[in-house]
Amino acid sequence: MTAVDAPTLLAEVEQRIALLAAPTGQHPVQVAAQHAVGGGKLLRPRLVVAAAGERADREAVVTVAAVVELLHAALLVHDDVIDDDDERRGVPSVARGAADTAVAAGIPVPVAERIGMTTAIVAGDALLVRALAALARLDVPTPMRSRLADIVERAMVHAAEGEHDDVLFAGAPADEAAVDRILEGKTADYSFRAPLELGAVLGGRDESAIAALGAIGLRMGVLYQLRDDVLGVFGDEAQTGKSVLSDIRAGAPTLLFVLASRDQAWQRLAHHYGDPEADEGAAARIRAVMRGSGALAEVERRIDAECEAVRQLLADAPIEEPLRAELTTILERCAERGR
Repeated sequence: MTAVDAPTLLAEVEQRIALLAAPTGQHPVQVAAQHAVGGGKLLRPRLVVAAAGERADREAVVTVAAVVELLHAALLVHDDVIDDDDERRGVPSVARGAADTAVAAGIPVPVAERIGMTTAIVAGDALLVRALAALARLDVPTPMRSRLADIVERAMVHAAEGEHDDVLFAGAPADEAAVDRILEGKTADYSFRAPLELGAVLGGRDESAIAALGAIGLRMGVLYQLRDDVLGVFGDEAQTGKSVLSDIRAGAPTLLFVLASRDQAWQRLAHHYGDPEADEGAAARIRAVMRGSGALAEVERRIDAECEAVRQLLADAPIEEPLRAELTTILERCAERGR
């Protein structure tokens, strides 16, 4: 299994994702969980496949790649509840869709909103359980299965901590160190570090290679989230499938916010950042200060610096050239993406 085989293998992964998310009954929770899966870029499965290399068991790679995508889908469903987002990938979020369905059935709006939130929370829970159950049933030696479980546990706990801190520091003064912790916890570990480590373990790589891939994943994940934060304010909604008002209304503790808030001009509009009612006019003023203060340019410089750091890690890593090339391609897409 090499990078050349990846498209075929990813097609199998997509089929496995659909199988793991398939309802065993017609309860709305199961239907909602199924609808929450799919439509993504399969970035995390690609990382598992790439790191697994030629020696890994194909069936195990397919299952673990599907597991990381289900975990990702579950976290997105919960994240939309936490951030009160109505849209995901250009369609209503699970919570919004369930609430709208309830309203259409004649249920009063306050009750319908609660139904929507509840549906999303438990649908995300269902996806988490199915992912972990698939991992537990994996037909690999017990020590390997335990190692895989340890990686998933660490990454998911870090994701939970990062999500918590993202809300804790929303709209409040925060320093760059706090932002870095959020970047690493909320996204970088479960989305990049863990998939690369999982693939490396499946491929029987030695500890130095696993550690190197983990370090590469962590830095690549920080870069990815920095770009995501830029797109969250300056992106094209038609491409991102998510509102460019969401981060502003939530008061997201991003590096953009931290840097812009140091500018004197920020004080005149600070009350808009974290205001659930902030409109496009307020957002335009916030964007103007983020540009004028140099915050946007500084974040772009940070993205470039992270790219260079990852390229150096890739050059030094004890991995084969096809994997190095594949990860370099993924790195460039992360830095330059528009969605």
